[in-house]
Amino acid sequence: MADSTLSLIWDATRLRLLVEIGRQNSVSAAARAVGIGQPSASEHLRNLERAAGQRLVERDGRGSRLTEAGEVLAAHAAQALQTLQAGEEELGRLAGLEAGTIHIGASTTPGVYLLPDTLGCFRRDHPNVLVEVEIASTGEIVDRLLAGSIQLALVGETDADERIRLDPFLTDEIVGVARPGTLELARGRARASELAQQTLLVRERGSSTRRVSERALGAAGVWPTRVWELDSSEAIKRAAREGLGIAFLSRYAVAEEIQRGELEHFRIAGQPLLERNLHVARLARRTLSTSERGFVETLTRCCAKSEAYAADCVA
Repeated sequence: MADSTLSLIWDATRLRLLVEIGRQNSVSAAARAVGIGQPSASEHLRNLERAAGQRLVERDGRGSRLTEAGEVLAAHAAQALQTLQAGEEELGRLAGLEAGTIHIGASTTPGVYLLPDTLGCFRRDHPNVLVEVEIASTGEIVDRLLAGSIQLALVGETDADERIRLDPFLTDEIVGVARPGTLELARGRARASELAQQTLLVRERGSSTRRVSERALGAAGVWPTRVWELDSSEAIKRAAREGLGIAFLSRYAVAEEIQRGELEHFRIAGQPLLERNLHVARLARRTLSTSERGFVETLTRCCAKSEAYAADCVA
């Protein structure tokens, strides 16, 4: 039987150590991130494993990684640290101060085309709050939210389960784009038969934009014979500008290129608009801190300007 239970030996250092091992895949790197020596880190791990009654970390060919049990505890440790930070921020608010760090993840569309302006507004209104940002596909960002490495996420359509709360903050339209003159359009709409003859330029699997557009193309009976998977919206736009294929991207991603005449936008004939909500995602059982609430308010306010601009370009 374990000498002691986990609830009796948890402290902030051990919580952070387990979370950092999950991030760094290295005990020594995790120890440096926490600010302790490796011998001390190893002793902390032995105590945690003794209390848990099972291995939490195992070595592999490239370093150390969490076992399944370690991943479970690391996720709870990350949530506990976030709760402690939220408590500190609430105390600061009572004292008339606002400070701390918000860890935000974002999928490509909100992360690249909406977040920068929001961060500029937020910094002016909340100068003492540090924001750290990670950008990846929607699926990857949701995984990081569940793992506790980020506190808030800005994502598109997702199959997140009941552990995630999704609050829509903006409506987005996915539009087709091509080099001007590539398609024969009738009132801004392209026939399914013509689209099927084009190379389709897409993002990686796990992308919300790709999921929405592929579902719409399937509903229209469009099955392109050639599909190119590219690693970013910028690469897709470049390829489309060169006439290498057609693509479906957020109107926020292509508004400037459409305005400059570098790309021509279209919709699928006989099909409704391809719309989706962009969401603020967080763990369902976790309340927002004061700084996080301020960020969400700033996001909603700043995105209203972006929405008006994109709607004007993609009329």
